[in-house]
Parts: sequence; C-alpha cells; structure tokens
Amino acid sequence: MNITAYRLRILRETKGLSQKKVAEYLGVTRAAYNQYENGVSKPIRKLEKLSALFGVTADYILGKDETEIETSISEVNPQVQSQVQKYLGLSDMGKDIVNITLDAVYERERKLSKSN
Repeated sequence: MNITAYRLRILRETKGLSQKKVAEYLGVTRAAYNQYENGVSKPIRKLEKLSALFGVTADYILGKDETEIETSISEVNPQVQSQVQKYLGLSDMGKDIVNITLDAVYERERKLSKSN
C-alpha cells in the first residue's frame, strides 16, 4: 500500500466515515474512491476537497509531510510495525474485536499493577 492510499484510509477511518460518504462528498463513485485507498490511482483532482474534509494539507495526503506519530511508529521495532499493519488490514468488525480484547487485557494489567 502506498503512503497516499494508507493516509486516506487512516484519515477516513479516524473521521468515522464510510468510503461511500467520502465518495459522495468528492462527487465520485465509491469504486473510484476505493481505487484511491488501494493505491490504484491518486486523487490528484480531488486533493483540495480531501484536504478540506480531513483538515490536512495536500502534501500530507501525498506523503510529502510526516507527522510526529508517523516518525515515532517508523522507529518502533519491526514486530510492532507488523502488528499495526495487520490491524489496519482488518475489517471494521475485526478491529472491534481487537479493540475489545486490547481494552480488556489492558484493564486487567492495570488492575494487577495497582494491587502489587
């Protein structure tokens, strides 16, 4: 997955939008928008609208700017990077399952550390 495709997906998911909703906003089909997120094509003609929708610059969408968190993630060990990539490839239901599991394990660990 290229950086533009990756960022579009993350931005859309962060806003809680479906591909269909973003496509409607852009005035393209869902299939056309899906091609942006899969790296088949770049949204060159739609960059201004995407920037406005997501509150980022066109350079960010195209991968020319890097955020602090992305710099931090790139410095994380390869196993964690692999897990993040797997998570990003999950369906919404899969992500929900992982989130529920992670929250439960985290809460358990937090309670255990407080009792010790």
